Amino acid sequence: MINSIKHLLHPFNAASNFCLLLLGMVVGQGAQAQCTQQVIHQIGNLQIGCTSVTVEQQGQVSSVVDCGIGPYFMEDSPQGAFIFTFSPPVSGVTIDLTGVNNWVPFFAEEVSFEVNGVFYPITVPGSTSSCGPLCVILPNGRVSAPGGNGVPCAWEDQQINATISTLKIENVVTLGFPVGSIFSLYFCESCCATDAGVLSGSPVQVCVPQSATFSPATQTNLEPGDLLQYILYTNVNDPAGSILATSNTPVFAFNPATMQVGVTYYVAAMAGNNVNGNVDLNDPCLDFSNAITVIWRQPPTVTFTTANPNVCEGNCVTVNVALTGSPPFSLTYTSNFGGQQTQTFSNNSGTLQICPPIGTPPGQVTLSAVSLTDANCVCEP
Repeated sequence: MINSIKHLLHPFNAASNFCLLLLGMVVGQGAQAQCTQQVIHQIGNLQIGCTSVTVEQQGQVSSVVDCGIGPYFMEDSPQGAFIFTFSPPVSGVTIDLTGVNNWVPFFAEEVSFEVNGVFYPITVPGSTSSCGPLCVILPNGRVSAPGGNGVPCAWEDQQINATISTLKIENVVTLGFPVGSIFSLYFCESCCATDAGVLSGSPVQVCVPQSATFSPATQTNLEPGDLLQYILYTNVNDPAGSILATSNTPVFAFNPATMQVGVTYYVAAMAGNNVNGNVDLNDPCLDFSNAITVIWRQPPTVTFTTANPNVCEGNCVTVNVALTGSPPFSLTYTSNFGGQQTQTFSNNSGTLQICPPIGTPPGQVTLSAVSLTDANCVCEP
């Protein structure tokens, strides 16, 4: 046992480790470029680049660097494991491995991997390492040494090409008391460049059935395969979970089946992967802009009545004005013998004076509203 440990723990040389990492070969079909963000903390959470990495320990573990590989040492009694949680998920990892023993009938161990809580069988081996003979992939998808001579195996640049939220690496003892295995872990960072940008403008109030129109988002950044859309939603703290309508342009119509007048809604730009013409709400890089509020209002109305519908030329008649909506009101109207005139009302009722001038021929007097504005919106015929 002591001799095996001495054989395993070579002095650490930072320079040689750097060279090994630079010269590591990538083998196998579909291999990705070597990941470069290294994880070295033993436990707890640490921000590495734009990724939050949490490390948990199970069983007997410690910190060891052997032949430039480490610092994660999974011992055999009880068998050790490290669990890594990545937020946001990473696009893959690279693992350097050493110290795995398989000397049947004396002792044997296997290294097992789980991705997102599910066993991950290794299918493509890592590349040759100067730290020992090349490890092998067992029929069960785990990794071990070739066996037969008690010499620990090693390899570099073992790649797992997957979207990874959690990764568990475990030393599984299958016979006796082997030394334990050591590994280094690097991840491919999934920094999100997707940016839905900024919406400019003031809160919007519009009368039904008019559509609410906003300025297009600016300062956007779309990755290849991304799509920019606009959403109308109800919960400012949960845009993805409260979407009422989606549009490829910043225009939304009032839908009486799903919307109500007088209720505050929110509009934002949304960017993410394009899936069948829509933004993928499960895209880990999904991004939303700031929100602008919109409220639909019932349009104000005006009704004209008069106690005496008859008026002589050169005289005036009083017309009663009844208004619905929120005061103050601005009413623009016209008659068949005069141009447009505008009058304001501070309440929901008032009067107008209609005065046919001398020389007006006999006939019907027509009074028409041209536009009506209340405190919330403008309505025009």
